[in-house]
Amino acid sequence: MPMKSELPPRVAPLPVRLRPCLGESANSYIRRLARANHLKPSFLHCYLCGPPQWFGKPLLEHLATAAGHPPEALERALADANALGGTNRPRRRLPRKNPFTGHRDLADRIAQEALNGTPIRTLAKRHNLSCWDIRFALEIPRLTTTLMGPLTDPITGALADLIENMIRKNLSGRQIWMELMDHHDYVVTYDSIHHYIRHTRSRDSEQRNRALDREYATGAPTALSHTGNRSTRPE
Repeated sequence: MPMKSELPPRVAPLPVRLRPCLGESANSYIRRLARANHLKPSFLHCYLCGPPQWFGKPLLEHLATAAGHPPEALERALADANALGGTNRPRRRLPRKNPFTGHRDLADRIAQEALNGTPIRTLAKRHNLSCWDIRFALEIPRLTTTLMGPLTDPITGALADLIENMIRKNLSGRQIWMELMDHHDYVVTYDSIHHYIRHTRSRDSEQRNRALDREYATGAPTALSHTGNRSTRPE
Protein backbone atom coordinates (compact mmCIF):
# COMPACT_ATOMS: atom_id res chain seq x y z
CA MET A 1 0.00 0.00 0.00
CA PRO A 2 1.31 3.48 -0.74
CA MET A 3 2.46 5.49 2.24
CA LYS A 4 0.22 8.34 3.25
CA SER A 5 1.84 11.71 2.68
CA GLU A 6 2.89 13.52 5.82
CA LEU A 7 0.73 16.39 6.97
CA PRO A 8 2.28 19.84 6.58
CA PRO A 9 3.45 21.48 9.80
CA ARG A 10 0.73 23.39 11.63
CA VAL A 11 2.96 26.45 12.10
CA ALA A 12 4.91 28.02 9.24
CA PRO A 13 7.60 30.73 9.37
CA LEU A 14 6.39 34.29 8.98
CA PRO A 15 7.84 36.43 6.16
CA VAL A 16 9.28 39.13 8.44
CA ARG A 17 11.65 37.98 11.16
CA LEU A 18 12.42 39.86 14.37
CA ARG A 19 15.01 39.06 16.98
CA PRO A 20 13.67 38.83 20.54
CA CYS A 21 15.08 41.35 23.00
CA LEU A 22 16.87 40.03 26.06
CA GLY A 23 14.44 39.90 28.98
CA GLU A 24 11.38 40.37 26.77
CA SER A 25 8.14 38.55 27.58
CA ALA A 26 6.57 36.13 25.10
CA ASN A 27 3.46 38.33 24.88
CA SER A 28 5.53 41.35 23.90
CA TYR A 29 7.52 39.38 21.32
CA ILE A 30 4.35 37.93 19.77
CA ARG A 31 2.88 41.43 19.61
CA ARG A 32 5.95 42.87 17.83
CA LEU A 33 6.19 39.86 15.51
CA ALA A 34 2.53 40.16 14.54
CA ARG A 35 2.69 43.89 13.85
CA ALA A 36 5.81 43.48 11.72
CA ASN A 37 3.88 40.94 9.61
CA HIS A 38 0.67 43.03 9.46
CA LEU A 39 -1.27 40.61 11.67
CA LYS A 40 -3.36 41.22 14.74
CA PRO A 41 -1.36 40.16 17.82
CA SER A 42 -4.40 38.37 19.26
CA PHE A 43 -4.76 36.34 16.05
CA LEU A 44 -1.10 35.30 16.02
CA HIS A 45 -1.21 34.40 19.72
CA CYS A 46 -4.29 32.18 19.27
CA TYR A 47 -2.82 30.67 16.08
CA LEU A 48 0.36 29.69 17.92
CA CYS A 49 -1.56 28.26 20.87
CA GLY A 50 -4.09 26.30 18.84
CA PRO A 51 -7.10 24.45 20.23
CA PRO A 52 -8.27 24.00 22.87
CA GLN A 53 -6.13 26.56 24.78
CA TRP A 54 -6.48 29.45 22.35
CA PHE A 55 -5.77 32.02 25.07
CA GLY A 56 -3.07 30.09 26.93
CA LYS A 57 0.69 29.96 26.40
CA PRO A 58 2.07 28.87 23.01
CA LEU A 59 4.70 26.17 22.86
CA LEU A 60 8.22 27.53 22.50
CA GLU A 61 8.81 25.41 19.39
CA HIS A 62 5.72 26.88 17.70
CA LEU A 63 6.83 30.43 18.44
CA ALA A 64 10.36 29.63 17.28
CA THR A 65 9.08 28.19 14.00
CA ALA A 66 6.88 31.21 13.31
CA ALA A 67 9.69 33.60 14.21
CA GLY A 68 12.24 31.76 12.08
CA HIS A 69 14.70 31.38 14.96
CA PRO A 70 15.94 28.25 16.73
CA PRO A 71 14.24 27.49 20.05
CA GLU A 72 17.58 27.94 21.83
CA ALA A 73 17.67 31.60 20.77
CA LEU A 74 14.27 32.21 22.32
CA GLU A 75 15.27 30.29 25.45
CA ARG A 76 18.23 32.61 25.92
CA ALA A 77 16.22 35.79 25.34
CA LEU A 78 12.65 35.47 26.59
CA ALA A 79 12.10 36.11 30.29
CA ASP A 80 9.29 33.55 30.51
CA ALA A 81 10.67 30.89 28.16
CA ASN A 82 10.25 28.28 30.90
CA ALA A 83 6.47 28.85 30.82
CA LEU A 84 6.53 27.92 27.11
CA GLY A 85 8.45 24.71 27.66
CA GLY A 86 11.95 26.21 27.53
CA THR A 87 14.68 26.33 30.14
CA ASN A 88 15.66 30.05 30.34
CA ARG A 89 19.31 29.39 29.58
CA PRO A 90 21.80 32.13 30.58
CA ARG A 91 23.43 33.69 27.54
CA ARG A 92 26.93 33.98 28.93
CA ARG A 93 29.03 33.87 32.06
CA LEU A 94 28.78 37.00 34.16
CA PRO A 95 31.46 38.69 36.28
CA ARG A 96 31.65 37.85 39.96
CA LYS A 97 31.13 41.47 40.97
CA ASN A 98 27.48 42.45 41.06
CA PRO A 99 27.05 46.09 39.90
CA PHE A 100 23.61 46.17 41.56
CA THR A 101 24.72 45.30 45.09
CA GLY A 102 22.54 47.41 47.35
CA HIS A 103 20.45 48.48 44.36
CA ARG A 104 18.37 45.40 43.65
CA ASP A 105 15.28 47.56 43.20
CA LEU A 106 16.96 49.17 40.17
CA ALA A 107 17.78 45.77 38.69
CA ASP A 108 14.17 44.67 39.20
CA ARG A 109 12.88 47.85 37.56
CA ILE A 110 15.13 47.29 34.54
CA ALA A 111 13.91 43.70 34.26
CA GLN A 112 10.28 44.84 34.37
CA GLU A 113 10.88 47.47 31.68
CA ALA A 114 12.57 44.87 29.47
CA LEU A 115 9.42 42.74 29.46
CA ASN A 116 7.90 45.10 26.87
CA GLY A 117 10.74 44.48 24.42
CA THR A 118 12.85 47.52 25.27
CA PRO A 119 16.32 47.10 23.67
CA ILE A 120 19.41 46.94 25.86
CA ARG A 121 20.83 50.18 24.42
CA THR A 122 17.62 52.05 25.22
CA LEU A 123 17.63 50.75 28.80
CA ALA A 124 21.30 51.68 29.20
CA LYS A 125 20.67 55.24 28.03
CA ARG A 126 17.54 55.56 30.16
CA HIS A 127 19.30 54.52 33.37
CA ASN A 128 22.74 55.95 32.52
CA LEU A 129 24.37 52.51 32.73
CA SER A 130 26.56 50.43 30.46
CA CYS A 131 25.02 47.80 28.21
CA TRP A 132 26.96 45.20 30.20
CA ASP A 133 25.29 46.34 33.43
CA ILE A 134 21.87 46.10 31.77
CA ARG A 135 22.66 42.62 30.53
CA PHE A 136 23.68 41.64 34.06
CA ALA A 137 20.35 42.88 35.44
CA LEU A 138 18.47 40.81 32.86
CA GLU A 139 20.54 37.66 33.32
CA ILE A 140 20.92 37.45 37.09
CA PRO A 141 17.36 36.19 37.82
CA ARG A 142 18.15 33.16 35.65
CA LEU A 143 21.38 32.40 37.49
CA THR A 144 20.13 32.90 41.03
CA THR A 145 16.64 31.45 40.36
CA THR A 146 15.20 34.31 42.43
CA LEU A 147 11.91 35.84 41.42
CA MET A 148 11.93 39.39 40.09
CA GLY A 149 8.20 39.76 40.46
CA PRO A 150 5.25 38.86 38.27
CA LEU A 151 5.82 38.77 34.51
CA THR A 152 2.49 40.49 33.89
CA ASP A 153 1.26 43.97 34.65
CA PRO A 154 -0.94 44.09 37.77
CA ILE A 155 -4.52 45.08 37.03
CA THR A 156 -4.48 48.30 39.01
CA GLY A 157 -4.47 52.01 38.27
CA ALA A 158 -4.71 52.94 34.59
CA LEU A 159 -5.02 49.32 33.44
CA ALA A 160 -7.90 48.66 35.84
CA ASP A 161 -9.61 51.87 34.67
CA LEU A 162 -9.20 50.76 31.06
CA ILE A 163 -10.69 47.33 31.76
CA GLU A 164 -13.54 48.86 33.76
CA ASN A 165 -14.37 51.07 30.78
CA MET A 166 -14.50 48.00 28.52
CA ILE A 167 -16.71 46.18 31.02
CA ARG A 168 -19.14 49.11 30.93
CA LYS A 169 -19.27 48.62 27.15
CA ASN A 170 -20.33 44.99 27.78
CA LEU A 171 -17.13 43.47 26.41
CA SER A 172 -16.47 39.89 27.50
CA GLY A 173 -13.22 38.75 29.09
CA ARG A 174 -11.98 37.41 25.77
CA GLN A 175 -12.89 40.62 23.95
CA ILE A 176 -11.07 42.64 26.60
CA TRP A 177 -7.96 40.48 26.23
CA MET A 178 -8.05 40.85 22.43
CA GLU A 179 -8.47 44.63 22.70
CA LEU A 180 -5.51 44.92 25.07
CA MET A 181 -3.37 42.59 22.97
CA ASP A 182 -4.12 44.38 19.69
CA HIS A 183 -4.22 48.04 20.68
CA HIS A 184 -2.19 48.43 23.88
CA ASP A 185 1.21 47.40 25.23
CA TYR A 186 0.22 45.94 28.58
CA VAL A 187 1.62 42.52 29.46
CA VAL A 188 -1.55 40.84 30.68
CA THR A 189 -2.94 37.31 30.34
CA TYR A 190 -6.50 36.20 29.71
CA ASP A 191 -6.45 34.31 33.03
CA SER A 192 -5.58 37.48 34.96
CA ILE A 193 -8.42 39.37 33.26
CA HIS A 194 -10.84 36.55 34.00
CA HIS A 195 -9.72 36.47 37.65
CA TYR A 196 -10.12 40.24 37.95
CA ILE A 197 -13.65 40.18 36.56
CA ARG A 198 -14.82 37.15 38.56
CA HIS A 199 -13.05 37.73 41.89
CA THR A 200 -11.06 40.93 42.48
CA ARG A 201 -13.59 43.29 40.96
CA SER A 202 -16.57 41.70 42.72
CA ARG A 203 -14.70 41.68 46.06
CA ASP A 204 -13.77 45.35 45.73
CA SER A 205 -17.36 46.18 44.82
CA GLU A 206 -18.66 44.37 47.91
CA GLN A 207 -16.17 46.21 50.15
CA ARG A 208 -17.16 49.53 48.58
CA ASN A 209 -20.86 48.84 49.09
CA ARG A 210 -20.33 47.84 52.74
CA ALA A 211 -18.32 51.02 53.35
CA LEU A 212 -21.05 53.15 51.79
CA ASP A 213 -23.67 51.36 53.89
CA ARG A 214 -21.69 52.18 57.05
CA GLU A 215 -21.35 55.78 55.93
CA TYR A 216 -25.09 56.05 55.33
CA ALA A 217 -25.92 54.44 58.70
CA THR A 218 -23.48 56.47 60.81
CA GLY A 219 -23.27 59.68 58.83
CA ALA A 220 -19.46 59.49 59.01
CA PRO A 221 -17.62 59.59 55.67
CA THR A 222 -15.34 56.63 54.86
CA ALA A 223 -12.11 56.62 52.89
CA LEU A 224 -13.98 55.22 49.90
CA SER A 225 -16.29 58.22 49.83
CA HIS A 226 -13.37 60.34 48.65
CA THR A 227 -12.51 58.11 45.66
CA GLY A 228 -15.28 59.30 43.42
CA ASN A 229 -17.74 56.57 44.48
CA ARG A 230 -20.88 58.23 45.84
CA SER A 231 -23.85 56.60 47.47
CA THR A 232 -27.07 56.88 45.51
CA ARG A 233 -29.18 56.59 48.67
CA PRO A 234 -31.35 59.60 49.52
CA GLU A 235 -30.01 61.96 52.14
